[in-house]
Amino acid sequence: MYKNIADELREINSRVSEVLKQDGIKRFRLVSLGNSIASGYSMVRSIKPLLLRNIWLYDTMYHKKIKLELHHFARAQNNNDEHVYEWLVNNIMESEIHKLNRFDYSCNGMVTHGINQEIIEDYYPIHVYNDIGLNDCVTECDDELANVIVYNGGTGSFLDNLTRGGKINRKLMYGINRDTYGLEAILKYIQTSNRKNHSNTQVYLCGAPNILGLNLSNFINLNLKSIAKKYSNVVYVEPVKSKLFYKELENKKSGYKLDIHYDEKEYLKFNKNIMNSINDNYMITKAMIEIDRKLYEFSSEIEFNKDLYDQNYIWQRMNMIIICEACKLIDRDLKMIFYEKLNDYLMNRLPYDFYYIGKENVKTFFKQNKF
Repeated sequence: MYKNIADELREINSRVSEVLKQDGIKRFRLVSLGNSIASGYSMVRSIKPLLLRNIWLYDTMYHKKIKLELHHFARAQNNNDEHVYEWLVNNIMESEIHKLNRFDYSCNGMVTHGINQEIIEDYYPIHVYNDIGLNDCVTECDDELANVIVYNGGTGSFLDNLTRGGKINRKLMYGINRDTYGLEAILKYIQTSNRKNHSNTQVYLCGAPNILGLNLSNFINLNLKSIAKKYSNVVYVEPVKSKLFYKELENKKSGYKLDIHYDEKEYLKFNKNIMNSINDNYMITKAMIEIDRKLYEFSSEIEFNKDLYDQNYIWQRMNMIIICEACKLIDRDLKMIFYEKLNDYLMNRLPYDFYYIGKENVKTFFKQNKF
């Protein structure tokens, strides 16, 4: 039915598997985290967990001898970013998330199509094999693990204000700002784990659906793009165009109905965007995480050890840290993108995280390493 998109997804799956294989990865963990888009929900069309819609990924990774783990810590309602943060710090189990989804689709009166008890048992079993907590999932440290979080958020409180009796003066930006605080708390938590626990978790922060291709969600997405640039391990993922009005799955003779979620074809296109982003950014982001961790540690060493206040030593060690990671990026274009991103990141973070390395040292390095 969607042959062209399926072929494109197979191709990008294959490219991602090759990137991971060359990096020595033995386990690829994809975690869908966040709101109703992260859960693969639709009010009018079929419901299926987001990552499970990419049905070709298992076989692709299997042929590369990479073990694929798919996890969904997402819910179609009551999913504002503050609640997602609570899931993270409380290490909610995946089985508990399944119970919440089962309740939503069986007992809570949510609009559902194409989902019955048999499908619920398949997607959200009560007994989860190798049940894992979200915190454990996010913070695991293993050099042979590619740990990727696909995060859809930034909308929960905004929609709660609109649909759950929020105050009139809180209908728009209050909800966006509220979710921003929760979202950034999650991203800071994960980056801190990368720095302190030597995990290497990457976050792919997804934009809200581009309704009718008119960029109506830019008031959310421009904020998400800006947030992504603040973190060494975060990449922004472009959304796809959504139609907004759809034929009901089980009653095609009815008129078109409004839905702010994707349909089946759009969810496949969205999965393609996600995999493309991983393919284009995985190695760059891995290098960014390593440099962020080492320069953060080095700046702290300098702060508390006066014997290290030697500009020649600081310069040489900073060079060694950056160039060591840059050399792993063989492709020239990839290296150029990496240096541009790293330059922006370090200069923005320098007063807070890398002060003792010295602003002039950072500026001089990138002047000498222009492409």
